Amino acid sequence: MTDWTLCIDFGTAYSKAAAAPADAWSRFEPSMVRPLMLSGHHHHGNPFLLDSAVFVDEGRVLFGRAAIARADALGDKKRMALKSFKTLLSVSDLDRALNTNAPLSIDPHRIFQMRDLIVLYLAFLLEAVEQACAADTLVAGATRMSRRYAAPAWRSGDSAGMHQVIVQLFGEAEAFRALVGKKLMSPDGLPLSTISSALPKALANARAMDIGLIFEATAAAAYTSVGLEDAGSHLIVVDMGAGTTDIAALARVGARTIELPEARVTMKQAGDFIDRIIANLVIENASWARSKDDQSELWNVLMRQMRDIKESVFADGRATLRHRGKNITLSMRDIERDADFKAFYKNLSEAFAHGLMVVRGDAVLRGQTEVQAIAVGGGAAAPFIQGLLKKKTTRATPRVVARPATPDWAHAREFQGNLAPVFPQLAISIGGALAPDDMLAARGGVSPVAAVRTDIEAAPD
Repeated sequence: MTDWTLCIDFGTAYSKAAAAPADAWSRFEPSMVRPLMLSGHHHHGNPFLLDSAVFVDEGRVLFGRAAIARADALGDKKRMALKSFKTLLSVSDLDRALNTNAPLSIDPHRIFQMRDLIVLYLAFLLEAVEQACAADTLVAGATRMSRRYAAPAWRSGDSAGMHQVIVQLFGEAEAFRALVGKKLMSPDGLPLSTISSALPKALANARAMDIGLIFEATAAAAYTSVGLEDAGSHLIVVDMGAGTTDIAALARVGARTIELPEARVTMKQAGDFIDRIIANLVIENASWARSKDDQSELWNVLMRQMRDIKESVFADGRATLRHRGKNITLSMRDIERDADFKAFYKNLSEAFAHGLMVVRGDAVLRGQTEVQAIAVGGGAAAPFIQGLLKKKTTRATPRVVARPATPDWAHAREFQGNLAPVFPQLAISIGGALAPDDMLAARGGVSPVAAVRTDIEAAPD
């Protein structure tokens, strides 16, 4: 197989990527789905997840896990890593946001605009993708690779319009990567002198990247229905990531899959919000942690272990953390009783009910009797998300059928049990790689990149 498709999903907390043969949609073979080990250069953590972070240090810029570790080490000095690129790219005035100087907490040298830091991170991501492709024996044999990225359908269809801007950023990142290459993956980061020399050249000589756009909900529809004879005509998707919770609905009309924009909702409360609820609950109940120093220490411990804490709470209903010789227990019931969680869940339930009303209405108009519901993203396994999908409604038809977050084919023996446990987090990149071209929101091939810079001052920290 020489023609492949690659999809990049740069999420709020982590970036992911996957590849599949170009004809995978019509000739589906699970073993040919290749989630890429973007963090394969690390010896700990999940090799499929690349931390979305950039940290500007004294004389260098760090990326990924190294950026987060350094930011944590300097937390008492009010230093921060730049994260949540996806959230930044969703703002209403994107050009202004990109051309704004980074705040002092992120760039104490006052030399970078937000655009620069995003370009640097994307260059790091592209180099990680390149190395992961080379390390995969199947993908390495590709002679042609079409590329696409996944994004939410932000702001009433603006994602397709924003495609031009994001392709510019990818083009600039690729030009920078061509100049510095493997140095991007150094755990010591890149020296500021290297960046100061290479970045202006990259911006001046960048060409547009030939990369398409697929909406995340469409990617979810692709991985859910690929290889299934009983794939439903209508689908509602709940995507709970780190920074946002997105709800979208789709309908299959003939050979096309269309989004129902009236169903679209984006909530600013998501995984990070749940993290803060958990941390605050634990600190409130830790009677021995009353000083600011004790609470700050406990907060940092909780954040470092938050993924394991949430996995235990979601799977077993409770988690126990040991700190300073004391056991701290938190249950799912504790979270559900929290006032902030109750407000979040009320808003989530209303948003889901609205999306369900829209997609059911469209199903009725098209003479369909079933709507499938699925959760994706890091929060897909949360019991309150799964409960939402399976909740009985007063309306009998069209019936709502909850699809598993992990499809049966992800358990295929070819994956040796490695794919299914992490599938919800990789789902969008996998679905994006599997989807045929007619599911794309925008195709590759745009005008040459123009590197436009301004000097808009950053807002106060």
